[in-house]
Amino acid sequence: MNMNVFKVNSSGVMPIIFSTSSLALPGTIARFTGLGVLKMTALALNPGGSLYLPTNILLIAFFNYYYTFLQLDPDDVSEQLKRQGASIPLVRPGKSTAAFITTVLSRISVLGSAFLAILAAGPAVIEQATHLTVFRGFAGTSILILVGCATDTARKVQAEIISQKYKNIEFYDFDKYGP
Repeated sequence: MNMNVFKVNSSGVMPIIFSTSSLALPGTIARFTGLGVLKMTALALNPGGSLYLPTNILLIAFFNYYYTFLQLDPDDVSEQLKRQGASIPLVRPGKSTAAFITTVLSRISVLGSAFLAILAAGPAVIEQATHLTVFRGFAGTSILILVGCATDTARKVQAEIISQKYKNIEFYDFDKYGP
């Protein structure tokens, strides 16, 4: 198994989506119930509200950490490595490998959370500082999705080019011509 599968942002844009949805929940409930306490909370958690940015960043960090470990279970990855006869240099197979992977994923999740928080909060911070509303439709998450789609498309095109090269290669037929 190639250890390059551990990306800084392995969860993609999902933590931002979960965070935004969670922040919209009190406002939705307040509209249906009419509770004054929920209305005040919803106002504070709306974009531009006093609690929106810090709560959004904390929720992004939480969902990034949770979603990363949901996708890449260290015990499962360790077991797969063991079954394939692969190992991480200087780390024993089994529980030591799972502990090592947990440590690496935890550290990477901190970087990924910071990256996603900057992407999510960047346009709001720029808007508050400059009073320009230009960035509302083209936020950092849009860029993340565009880059993800572009790299996925490039990977698929590259795989197709390689498969076309293999189709053009003539292989030696041992059955027909002998060794």
